[in-house]
Amino acid sequence: MQENFKIIEGLNVANIKGVKTAYSKINSSEINCVISAEKIKSIVKKAVKLIKKPYFFLEAPCTDAQEAELSKQGDRGSHMQLYNLEVTHDVADAILKRYGDLLINDGLTNFGFCSLETETEIYVMPFQRIMLYNKNDTGAFEKILKDSSISQLKPEEFITIDSLLSRENPADRVLVELNGETVFDVIENLKEVGLTLCETIKES
Repeated sequence: MQENFKIIEGLNVANIKGVKTAYSKINSSEINCVISAEKIKSIVKKAVKLIKKPYFFLEAPCTDAQEAELSKQGDRGSHMQLYNLEVTHDVADAILKRYGDLLINDGLTNFGFCSLETETEIYVMPFQRIMLYNKNDTGAFEKILKDSSISQLKPEEFITIDSLLSRENPADRVLVELNGETVFDVIENLKEVGLTLCETIKES
């Protein structure tokens, strides 16, 4: 039965022919996934439990006011801001429960979890790609994917949304509001519990 691959709310693209929920191993340490919208939160919730001493990170676009200030300083263009927050597994689960749907569906936001102790990372990227990284062994991540009925594909069979983009098939990534909140509300709320701005990154 053909999968009905669902696009997140913050992404508009006409042609996603051939894209299906799947993963491909890049090397012995890294897995590249493309995941239908309704399955992303479940995968991330299970995967974060594998991370020792996790911290949450969030990449969000600068506001218009922030861009105006950067422009005054001679730094023109578009920028992202990188934030992080040291968390427990319970706090990570609470963040995903409270804000997961918004962060996943926002077309301009990237987020994930890293370890303070080991080289392990979950990175929810643009175009519904998820990178799973463990320097020593990806086996536990692969088990989560297989238990979630997500198939492994050979690199030549693996199709991502961004690989299909062209002048004739453009994509529009947009800010999403859910239950009266945007990612900027998430940032302000999490600042109250220690979310910290780490870096402002100029987009290429």
